[in-house]
Amino acid sequence: MIKLINEIQKEVIQFTQEIIKIPSFTGQEGELAKVILKKLEEFDLDDAFIDGIGNVVGVIRGQENGTNILLNGHLDVVPAGNINNWHPYIPFGAQIDDKGNIHGRGAADLKGGLSVHLFTIKLFKLLKDKGASFKGNLIFSAVVHEEAAEMFGMEYLCKQTFPDKKLGCDLVLLCEPTGLNVVLGQRGKVEIVVKTKGKTAHSSIPQAGINALEKMMPVLDHVFNKLCKSISSHPLLGESSVTITNLVCRPGALSIIPDECEISIDRRYMPDERVEELLEEFELLFEEIKKNDPQFEATVCVRKLVERSYTGYEKEVQKYHPPWITDEEHPLVQKTLLALKKIGQHPEIKYWKFGTDGSMTSALMGIPTIGYSGTEERYAHTPDEMVNMEMMMQSLEGYLSIISELLELEPDQF
Repeated sequence: MIKLINEIQKEVIQFTQEIIKIPSFTGQEGELAKVILKKLEEFDLDDAFIDGIGNVVGVIRGQENGTNILLNGHLDVVPAGNINNWHPYIPFGAQIDDKGNIHGRGAADLKGGLSVHLFTIKLFKLLKDKGASFKGNLIFSAVVHEEAAEMFGMEYLCKQTFPDKKLGCDLVLLCEPTGLNVVLGQRGKVEIVVKTKGKTAHSSIPQAGINALEKMMPVLDHVFNKLCKSISSHPLLGESSVTITNLVCRPGALSIIPDECEISIDRRYMPDERVEELLEEFELLFEEIKKNDPQFEATVCVRKLVERSYTGYEKEVQKYHPPWITDEEHPLVQKTLLALKKIGQHPEIKYWKFGTDGSMTSALMGIPTIGYSGTEERYAHTPDEMVNMEMMMQSLEGYLSIISELLELEPDQF
């Protein structure tokens, strides 16, 4: 297995550099999708295509029934931010430093992992061509719009593409950053929108109006000084959190009292909490405020918007990721850990602080979901973003061992 990995290493690194150089921002993933599809077609899989929303899918069909495995990552990356903060590298340069790290936006989140998934598929296709019999399908997917935190692309893959193609899924392996550890869940995330109402007036006579920003003040105080001290925790997922990430006043012009103020609240929550309960917290707050301020008027809801993928597919979505946990004692988790132990890897069990499309597969679809990759969370979304080439190749070895274990293949067949 090690010999095969060494032989393919140069190709893996070069392809990783190629895809990092493509600025595949959310909603602009089309160029990268075509590059990945072309590579899948070179592997001569049983099926390879771009679906209606723009996700890239490749399939190796098993000859027997067994565990259907989905290798999943996403196509999109977040913006680079201030270019000067990247010095001496450039965001889409994919330069390699003297310590064996590839630098660039998306290197850690998650093109390093996506490249490993892609070449895992290649190696198993070569194995099938040599006569190996698979007990279950092996599926590759790179979805759109993950960074937007609405599960837009993943929902389409699970609820439309898979049924249309008659593909089942018994296990999802996510290549989000784990640093060669095994991740089994995450907190939930929801973007809550609170709006306060007022009445416009000339700012030279503010008493003639009702300032919506002033009406927002007790809500701001509640979030920053009270709610943040009373939220729950979980023995595995850690602390909940709440903060305000944006505030907008409308009309938003000079010399006019705003008649609407809107805040965006980032709320991380636990499996025993429901979004409806989180909204009710604010409804009760509004009732208390109104007792002392009859002019107070406010609404609360989950952020909704219409998303449009690069293919033109549109749908109204909500900005949320429900929490999920895969049981450490689940047989597929235990097989994954055993497979990694066989090659000398001893991962810790961890849980992500950030959100992933595991919210769709695990929380909403009930599919066991595991995170594993050689990229590191500490570099994601930063101007220091990078992926270590040695860790990438270690994760490739890990995937070969994991999938061999799950599909009941002997690793020495490589």
